[in-house]
Amino acid sequence: MPQSCVLCYFPLKIMALIDKLLGNAIGSSSGPRKAIVRVLLDDAGRVQDVVLKRSCGNVDGDARALAEIRQMKFPRGHLGQGSRTSRRWHELAYAID
Repeated sequence: MPQSCVLCYFPLKIMALIDKLLGNAIGSSSGPRKAIVRVLLDDAGRVQDVVLKRSCGNVDGDARALAEIRQMKFPRGHLGQGSRTSRRWHELAYAID
């Protein structure tokens, strides 16, 4: 297999492993169901984008999680010294009542 194919294949295996581990961590047993949401934050802690990564199993619950997270304010982020800005993706587990 050419090295360029190996480099493309490796991240896919890592993401599959992460998805499997998240699925095991969330579980389907007792306790509140959770939606896994990816949030893009700017350097001021404002939400720039929200993406549903894993559903809680309820369309209304997923929509409520996305809407509430869009309204949240997060702590200010810094990228080293100076005036550089940072935009970073974060994953949140949102518990559905």
